[in-house]
Parts: sequence; C-alpha cells; structure tokens
Amino acid sequence: MLQTIVTQGWRRLAQAALGLGMAALLSACGGGGGSAGDPVVGGGSGTGSGGTTDTAKVSVALSSTTVTAGAPATVSVTVVNKSGAVLPGLVVKFATASGLGSLSATSALTDASGKASVVLSPATAATTGADTLTATVSYLGTDYSASTGFQLNATNVTISSFTSDVSTLSAYGTSTLSVTLGGTSATSSVSLTMTSSCVTVGKATLTPASVNTATGKATFTLRDQGCGAVQSSDNLTLAVTGTTLTQSLSLPVSSPTAASIGFVSASPTNIYLKGSGLTESSLVTFQVKDASNNGLPGQTVVLTPNVLVGGLTLDDQTGSVTKTTDSSGNVIVRINSGTVPTPVRVKATLQGSNISTVSSALSIAVGLPSQLNFSLAQGTQNIEGYDIQGTTNTYTVIASDRLGNPVPDGTAINFVTTAGQINASKQTAVNANGIATATANFASASPVPVDGRVTVVAYALGEKSFLDVNGNNVYDAGEDFQDLGDIFIDRKFDNYYNAADDQYISLSTGVGSLACVAATSPLLATDVSIPVRPNTCNQTWGQAYVRRAVQTIFSRSTANPVWGIARNVNEGPPSATNRICSTAVSLIKNYTNNVANTASYYPVAGSSLYFGSNVSGSFSMFVADSNATAFNPMPAGTTISVSATDGITASVLGGTPVPSTLSPTGLSIGYKFGTASSGTITINITSPGGTVTAVPVNVATGAAPAACSN
Repeated sequence: MLQTIVTQGWRRLAQAALGLGMAALLSACGGGGGSAGDPVVGGGSGTGSGGTTDTAKVSVALSSTTVTAGAPATVSVTVVNKSGAVLPGLVVKFATASGLGSLSATSALTDASGKASVVLSPATAATTGADTLTATVSYLGTDYSASTGFQLNATNVTISSFTSDVSTLSAYGTSTLSVTLGGTSATSSVSLTMTSSCVTVGKATLTPASVNTATGKATFTLRDQGCGAVQSSDNLTLAVTGTTLTQSLSLPVSSPTAASIGFVSASPTNIYLKGSGLTESSLVTFQVKDASNNGLPGQTVVLTPNVLVGGLTLDDQTGSVTKTTDSSGNVIVRINSGTVPTPVRVKATLQGSNISTVSSALSIAVGLPSQLNFSLAQGTQNIEGYDIQGTTNTYTVIASDRLGNPVPDGTAINFVTTAGQINASKQTAVNANGIATATANFASASPVPVDGRVTVVAYALGEKSFLDVNGNNVYDAGEDFQDLGDIFIDRKFDNYYNAADDQYISLSTGVGSLACVAATSPLLATDVSIPVRPNTCNQTWGQAYVRRAVQTIFSRSTANPVWGIARNVNEGPPSATNRICSTAVSLIKNYTNNVANTASYYPVAGSSLYFGSNVSGSFSMFVADSNATAFNPMPAGTTISVSATDGITASVLGGTPVPSTLSPTGLSIGYKFGTASSGTITINITSPGGTVTAVPVNVATGAAPAACSN
C-alpha cells in the first residue's frame, strides 16, 4: 500500500521543523502503508462554537486493494473526533487521483456509527494500473481527509456456458442453473448476478442473487412458485458485474393445475329490494387455487344463482355468467336484487371440471320500515317529572320491513314530544340478538302539562302496509292497504285531531289533500298509536312516513290516594255497617274527541272508615298522585308502608312498589283490631325522589254515623 499523508500534513511538518516537539510532529502525520483492508487514518484541527478546539480523524479502508470489473471493492470510511467519539451526519466526498477508478457515488453521509461507504470499480473492464482514492470530510470549518492506493486489473472474462439441469421447470419444481466462465484467474474473483422474469412477478425465488467466483464456475437455484400460471417460460439473464457481458436463457415453465375453488366473501351480506333506494347489489368473490393452495389466475369459472325470482340478476344478466380469474385467482360477480325478498346462493364451477362450490347465504330483504312493523316502547310510563326537572326516560323503536326482517343499520328515526326534551334523531343498529333498534333519551323539562300527560311520537321514512294476497311481495292494484297522511302530535292522546291544540308535521312523501281511505281489514286500521291528520292522504299505496305514538305521565312527587268512584271499601254499593266518609273530587280519566272524561273519586286523606262487626280484614284504594286535574298514578318505583296506633295492627298486602303504568294502581291493606276499637292507620307513600306523603285514615268498628249515609 502506498505511503499516505493527510491533507495539511505538510504544513504541520513545517511547524515541527520550526521547533515543535516530536509529539507534535507525530500528530501531524497520517498512518503509513499496510496490508489490504487496513485503515488509513488522517486528521487535522478546527475550532468549534464557544471556542472549544476539536478535531476530526478520518480512516479509510478497502475490502480489497486489487479492483477488477468482476470484483469491485467496497470503500469504508469512519470519522471520529479527537476524543474518539463517532461523528454521524457528515458528508464524505470521494475522488480518485488519476480517474482510473469509478465510484458508485461521489459522496455519502456518515451513519449513526460514523461510517460511510461506496463501491469502487475500474473505469472500464480493460482498465489497468494503480490509482489513489481520497476521502474528505469538512468538520467545524476544517477539511480532514485520508487516502489509500489501489491496483486495477483488466477483466477478460467470457461466459462459456449457461445451462439448466431440466428442460422444463415443473410447477413448484426446482432447477439448478450452472455457469462456466473463461478467462478467470485464481487471484482475481468475478462477481455474477442473475435476474428472472418469474422472480420479477413474484412467482419464483432465485438463490443466491449474486455469486463471486475465482474458479470460473457458479450455480444458482431457481424454485418455481406458480409462474406457469402467468407466463409460459422464465426468461433468465446472467451478467458479469462491472462489464457489459450478459447471456440469456429461456426456461419453459409448467402451469399448475387447479385443485379447488372456494367462496371468499359477499360484500355486503344483506341487500334490499330493487327500487327501495337502499343498497341493491352485493359483490360475491370466489378463488381458484392450485394444489399448493395458491391463487390461480386465468381460470374460467361459471357462476349460477340458485334462485331467479323477482328479476334477480348476476352482472345484469339473467341466469349464469362466465368469468376469468384475476392475477390472484379471484373471480367477482355482482348480484342485483329483484322485487322479492329471499336468501340467495351462487354456485361457482371451474369450467370443464367437476370442481365447484357455493357461496354462503346472501339475504335480500325489503329494507324500508313498514307501518305495521314499526313499534315504539318506553322505558317507564310514569316518571317523577311533574315536580322534578331532568328525570330521565328512554324510547325504543324496533323497525322491521314488511316481512318482519331488520331494516338496514343507519335507518334514521325522528322523535318529537309535547313536553320535556328528547333526542331529535337516532339511527337503527342491529343489536347482539340481530334486531334493528334505535333508542332515544328523554328528560323531563318545561313545559309541564297541567294534566301531566305527555305524548311522544317516533317516525321514519318507510312504506304503507298492505295485504299481499297473491304472494308476489309487490303491491298490486286492488289490494288492501293502510293509507297514511300527515303526522300530528296528539296532545290529548285520543286519536282526534284538534286544530287548536295539536301540532302536525307536514311531510312531502306519501301525503296529499284527500280523505284517508279506510282499510277493509281491521289489521290495517289506524288508532291512537298511529296518528294521521285527516284529509292529508293520497289514496294510493307507496312510501310514507311510518309513525308510532305513546303517552307518558309526568307524575307528581306527592300522593293523593283515593277510594274510587264508589265509597264502599270493596267497591260495591254502600251499606249501613261498612262505609267510608270523605268528600268526592272530580278528576280527568281520559279524553274522547277532545272532550275530557271525568269521574268523582273519594280521597283517602281525612276520611273515616267504619267496619261494623268486622274486627279484621282488608281494604283497598287507588294510589293516585296529587294532580288536581287528572287521575294519574304515582311515579314508578314509589314504595308504600303502613303503621297503626296502639291496639291495631296493619300491613301492606299488595300494591308496592308502584309499577310502570298509565293509571293509578291498587293498594291492599290488612287490619286487625286488638285492644282498641278505633284508631288511626297511617299510609306512608315515598316517591323515587324521596318525597314522603303520610295519609292518616281513621278506622273504627261499629256502624257509620248518619252523617255518612248519603
């Protein structure tokens, strides 16, 4: 190796000659010669930021000092500072003194270990002689470099033979590719590379990718991975690195044989009737595979639906279709729904064979919610919402199409209310049981109706219900249907539209200005749960806004239990020996055609109860709230207990806690006179919010006084 001197080293030698010590002289000089691959080190000095002096040291090494076109050398450079710490991120510039060498790049960046490398080759395959390689780095404003020499030998290699051990590569088989070179020498290795068109398309492997040989012989192993399915032969090219010398070989490749066909997927798995406006097609995918379970392209597949009802088609064709598998062995066919809901499967058969399979069941459903199949339920019918704001409730819609199948996920359901606050819109989702539902949240809030009665309506875009008497699942003229017009919010919940009180929702779909046709079948009759504003129908079947309404009670926190409309404990006619004494109040039970239906009820509070000769038994009452206008129940969850004065025992026989209900429920109390013949039984009624109403009842044996005989 040539003696190397670091750039700027001469200046430092001059400084040493002027009197600097031997240590300074040594530090100014680079390393000397060495064997192939030994690093050559150079250094310098520079000033960094803050005035701190630092220097860099550059070392350069070659993988071989003899460079040929067939055996290039790798140039490795390491850069460290004066403390020996690596210096990453520095640009290293490379150059040859006489231009006899060719570099893969003229510069490279040091990595995290302070290293950078390039490949050194002869300028041409015929280049001979010697040259010097220099690597230079700029660090803190100063250049540092190191150099080394290398020998170049001309390459006079020829390719004597390039052969395969098989005449045709079998499917998934292996071939040994042998190469013999001429003009090689034991002191100068040659690098060979090979390319394969099958490897390029991912249908084969070739090992190794390159070979260095000094003997003039090399072997490669080619393994097929189904290349014959995409091309008839593998085009192989052998190249001598650093030269223009190449040789080609075309090796025929056998095509693999189809072994199976499998169903892959149907997307989506549920589609809806033609004309529904929802998703009406699904892509069904099959894959043809060979014996090695790899997808096989270019195979002809016949696809046939198992049903052809209602105009169902494959790729817009009636009956079977024939398609060719793609590069992955897949074949995709589109199922278009017809007018009849049905499960459908597609049979895929490899043409000219008995290899076939069928898809999993794909469901074709109606999709739109039908009025008869649109239901609404509330979590609690009587909530403590009259006196308390923010009491919650839920309203859940179960939406089905005309055949009772779930509507698609994302079907929008709208909610409106006459009092409180409710989610404006929710979307259906199929729950864990496969049922399509949507639930809106509700909270009590102003306005609070005087009678405590609240109406909630849910509605969605759907279709009018009809009776399909001929079984074609399509409405035909003359079939009975449910005519629907505008929705109205029935405040009194009596199925009577009152223009002065009831707000309506005018919808453009399925409504008009005609009288609504009354269905012949009672199955299609509208009622209070299906509010329809009169004279807003179009008298034809089609799409409409399906709806359901429910009533909720805003119950008061305080109670006003009553005996009922008859004063007798057992709700029979009064008798001389078994009476109650109290003053009646008039309360609204319900409404008919916007007119309140009232009844007289006798409050328990302040009344006296006479049992005649019965010293033990029971009496009952209705647990109503204290609404002064309407006969309403206490909130669901209200609990009831009783106590009695000395000499009397009392217990609750039934009626606690209060259930979810729209009407006051009964309470039964047992009594027994012991040492006393009269006293007081106190009924304690506790609302879910904690409000306690104590209701005393005077009880006695014997006959009622004359003042209570009316």
